[in-house]
Amino acid sequence: MDRTGSALVALLALTLIGAACGQSSYSSAARSSQPTASASGSLTLQQGAGGFVFSPPQLTVKQGDTVSVSNVGTAAHTFTVSGQSIDITNDPGQTTAVTVDLPPGSYPFICRFHAQLGMRGTLTVAS
Repeated sequence: MDRTGSALVALLALTLIGAACGQSSYSSAARSSQPTASASGSLTLQQGAGGFVFSPPQLTVKQGDTVSVSNVGTAAHTFTVSGQSIDITNDPGQTTAVTVDLPPGSYPFICRFHAQLGMRGTLTVAS
């Protein structure tokens, strides 16, 4: 096989591997872009549902609301609002309640461990 054929085979293999890694056994409800309410009425943000992602990636709260940050993945994750006082670490299966006491505005958040993999989101604090 010449170099062009070898390159095409390698590209096809990487594409198939990438597609397989993108598959998830989680239900569509777990990947919903809408925040979910827990029994206590707080909002839930999932870490690791379907890979190195936050679900939902955009979260809107009111100042003083509590967000339950729940790690449903298999790796440790952080919920970090850079430059603010929010920076928690959850091990797999762990949930931490975070009170959002930020002024109204839009705040990017990341997982410090997996930001380079796209584990990012936006927290909007409504007035």
